[in-house]
Amino acid sequence: MPDRLEVMREDLLKAGLSPAHVQRYLRELAEHRDDIVAYLIAEGVAPQVAQTEADRRLGSNDALLLPMLANRRFRSLAARWPALVYLAIPVCCQFVLLALGLCLLLLATGTPLRASILDLGNGLKLLSHAAPVLIGMLMLAFAHQRRATNAWPIAGALSSAVLAAMVSISVLPSLPGQAGEISVAIGFPSLMPLLITGTLVLLPVAIRR
Repeated sequence: MPDRLEVMREDLLKAGLSPAHVQRYLRELAEHRDDIVAYLIAEGVAPQVAQTEADRRLGSNDALLLPMLANRRFRSLAARWPALVYLAIPVCCQFVLLALGLCLLLLATGTPLRASILDLGNGLKLLSHAAPVLIGMLMLAFAHQRRATNAWPIAGALSSAVLAAMVSISVLPSLPGQAGEISVAIGFPSLMPLLITGTLVLLPVAIRR
């Protein structure tokens, strides 16, 4: 039979409460229950009977859950603003990652790495397509920890995949008599990159099922 505190953990997480608040509350209940058990055993009560009595003295699950469920400050940010956490933040992170990559690429043109600028550009292109996959996996793991549904994480992962397919990075190394060029453009998503990236970001969901 599962421990009642673990059952309560699932109920609290599914209700959208922050895992940190849930962990702290259940730890306090466990310590209080252990104190009752220790007291009863010291009074001569059998350990199994003491455990049962301690559970009874704690109160019903509904009574113990109510204070946490009634207080909105215990709800996680992901439960209150799922579009922000699972959609807006990942897409913004992707933009920031792309901007940092371009800045580093530009800085590399003034260093000995300039000779490998084409390889660095290809690496940035690969990173721009790998980022949605990594972000999608992190968001799905984040949602699973909070027992949330996969709807928002999937929406965020697919949005990141669309963004990756819309971004086009071009790097032309400098040649004798011809200056090099680094450019980035955002346009209508290319179908093949979109299909590949979209499939990869949804793969963890299919595997988990």
